[in-house]
Amino acid sequence: MIKKTLAVVLLSATAPAFAGSLDMTGFYAGATLGAGNANFSAPAAPAAAVTVENPKSKPVYGVFGGYRYNKNLAVELAYTGASYIYTTPAGGARTLNKQIVLAMTAVGTMPISDSVSVFGKLGVASASSENNAVAGEQKTSRFAPTFGAGVEYKFTPVITGRLGVDVYGVAATISQVKQNSNATVVNAGVSYSF
Repeated sequence: MIKKTLAVVLLSATAPAFAGSLDMTGFYAGATLGAGNANFSAPAAPAAAVTVENPKSKPVYGVFGGYRYNKNLAVELAYTGASYIYTTPAGGARTLNKQIVLAMTAVGTMPISDSVSVFGKLGVASASSENNAVAGEQKTSRFAPTFGAGVEYKFTPVITGRLGVDVYGVAATISQVKQNSNATVVNAGVSYSF
């Protein structure tokens, strides 16, 4: 009886320490769903007349993964949609232009409680824009700093939910004119720690 009691006490004492180590270091991966918006406008003359729409309600999807060095620092790689625009040249067909981002960031995390943490991200991103126009596909790219912030909630030692806002530098070619803009992406996601 004493051996069983001692074994239960030892296991109970080491289980929280082991569970705590799960969120200290290691790899994680997840997915996000959100909405992104950038502000592009029609180029000034002498470019061809074109109408530009910046929809705010189209969803953007993403995946991310990283390595957590300790409870306060991680490095993360993300591939996500950032924004969409529609362009319609005078007398032409409406065309969808989408901005996609590949970002690498350092993530700083500060625990508020055992389950809740806030985080901030800072890094670089490569954005590409594709416009499948009738005249041929136009690709535009931009390399720029990126940053973000949010809050995480730990559902279990290995499953975490997050709400965040990220800002990416994006670009688009409209009527043969390259424009730069910043896309703000508000997203919700879930991650799994390995």
